[in-house]
Amino acid sequence: MISKKYKRKEAFRFVFNQPLDAQFSVLVNGRRIDSEMHPCKIIDISPRGMKVYTNSDISKIYNLPPESLQFQMHFVLDITRIQAIGYVRWSKPFGMGAHFGLQFKNQPDIEELIISEMKRRRRKEVISKKYIGF
Repeated sequence: MISKKYKRKEAFRFVFNQPLDAQFSVLVNGRRIDSEMHPCKIIDISPRGMKVYTNSDISKIYNLPPESLQFQMHFVLDITRIQAIGYVRWSKPFGMGAHFGLQFKNQPDIEELIISEMKRRRRKEVISKKYIGF
């Protein structure tokens, strides 16, 4: 298990009220090691990383230390399907699965896309709250 000393230091991190459904495939050294897509939930996200939860104990399935893995994430924040490679920075058992901290490295287009999608999503949330009367 990787220690959780790593902390993302960024301007913002968006925590979802309801975790967001996503999927990932597992990579080692940038190469996909199986054809399976694993379901997961995005707990929070920032332009350079995310925290996810999965029921799959990835390190036991592949018998590899988590820090040697990358997750190719597939998710939608608002309308655009995003694919990003997250390097596992830490993992922590939680419930029947595990939380993983992922860092997106050298993916400036993904950073910009995450920011624009989160802005669009947040605008829609604010507008819907106004009309519902909160």
